[in-house]
Amino acid sequence: MTFIQVLTTIFEISMAVALFWCFFHEDRLIAFERKLLACIRRRKLKVVHTSYKNPHIVRQ
Repeated sequence: MTFIQVLTTIFEISMAVALFWCFFHEDRLIAFERKLLACIRRRKLKVVHTSYKNPHIVRQ
């Protein structure tokens, strides 16, 4: 087997295992997808966390 065939086989086996795992843990997969999308949206929109207090801004 060539190196490309080995990588393809490993990838196919990992996808089959992931698919099998997703059948039984769909709720965890959905939670992960939502967390991932929220992270991507936050970076895309450059959302600033409100809990961060900038010492240079003085509010009265």
